Amino acid sequence: MDSEEERLLPPKTLPISDHSISFQQLIFVIILTLPTLPAGMSIGFAGIALPELNLNLEQTSWFTSLPTIGAVLGNILTGFVIDRCGRKKAFFVNTIPAFIGFAFLALAGPLQVEYLNIGQLCAGISQGAVIYVTTVYIAESMAPDNLHFRSSWASWNMLGIIFGITLTYVLGYFFYYDGVALIAASIALISSLLLLVFVPESPAWLDQRGRFIEAQQARFRLGCKHTLTKNVTIGDNVTPQDNFSSHLLKVKRKDVHKPLLIAVTYFFFQQFSGIQIYSAHMVEIISVKSLAIDSYLTTLICGLIMILGQISYTSFLPKLGVRKIAIISSMLTSLATLVLAICIHLSDIETDSEYAHVVDYIHIVSVWCIVFFSALGIATVPYAILGEIFPADAKGFASVSIFCMSVFFFINLQIYPRAVVLSSYGIFYAYAVVGFLAVPFVYCCIPETVGRTLEQVSSHYSS
Repeated sequence: MDSEEERLLPPKTLPISDHSISFQQLIFVIILTLPTLPAGMSIGFAGIALPELNLNLEQTSWFTSLPTIGAVLGNILTGFVIDRCGRKKAFFVNTIPAFIGFAFLALAGPLQVEYLNIGQLCAGISQGAVIYVTTVYIAESMAPDNLHFRSSWASWNMLGIIFGITLTYVLGYFFYYDGVALIAASIALISSLLLLVFVPESPAWLDQRGRFIEAQQARFRLGCKHTLTKNVTIGDNVTPQDNFSSHLLKVKRKDVHKPLLIAVTYFFFQQFSGIQIYSAHMVEIISVKSLAIDSYLTTLICGLIMILGQISYTSFLPKLGVRKIAIISSMLTSLATLVLAICIHLSDIETDSEYAHVVDYIHIVSVWCIVFFSALGIATVPYAILGEIFPADAKGFASVSIFCMSVFFFINLQIYPRAVVLSSYGIFYAYAVVGFLAVPFVYCCIPETVGRTLEQVSSHYSS
């Protein structure tokens, strides 16, 4: 077992090959990240489509909630496919429904509510599927020669999702919703073709199946230098004859149920610190009394800030490590949330104060800080480590943690509007407290993954 100091800091001495990034591998990472764009566009699509659609209250409720239901279906499908059928096939659980969904949204008229709902449901499946497929594939396939950059590359799925959200807002300024949907469908189709033609199956998964020659060929195509994925021997090997019950028995293993429990707990802290609530209610949260704020400009600025935060995370991660950057992000996000709660509290108490506009400026800046600091770590790390903390023959269990995350998000969406009615600021105090509680959890439970092989990371849970 590593000491506390060793677990907190990333290793300082790594083989020279661990720091090398070939152009070939970079191209593969870009191709693997491309399917996350339609998933992100699905998240932001309702925000640009609803003003153009003449939907009643019930229809609006279904239109906005169906992507969440689709995401749950995507979690379940991907969890089944990723272990039994392979990582590459799991990508198509994302790209094909995304293409179908956005095609329905592009072709459906404003009054064809059934087609709009089908489109939202299918597009939502891509959200649930893409969250960790990219992370798992990059962690397994790019890790052998790039240990120091594995976690950074694995976080590109969140960068792609955030970029997709922002891209939707930008396109929504120039095109109608059906034009944006057509562009998203085109991106999904292109990403499917690139995956089909250029991306091989994960070498680690092929090793698990005993297809060593194919695994060796896949490594060559991916630009990997060494000949065997060591971590594939962790746990029981998977064979094509494994049935569903034998797959469930793996949860008894320490290297499966420990990371599963930690991932679910981390997602609990992430969701109930209010991170995704800001995306869902951004215009409402950032609205202030003494300043006129353009809603489109607000969402666009926040999207750009999220991208900046995600890029900063990718840049700082190799130097700081997962644990340190997660702790810094949780502390700063919670501090900014506390400032926001105080601003809202003061605005309710002193509505006519001459300093009201100063408080409102601090209010807006604190929201921007929350968006940036959350993207710097707490909104990203739980997804990024999913491909690293589970053993190679049990990656599908990561879908359970994503399913729990979706449930936490749904519960939080139900709680937030009711809590705001009771107290406009109380819920933000609660978010700040939960965020601060995440700090000791990260320190005690999250292993350092930067610069360590997947075998070393998994051995942390085996003891």
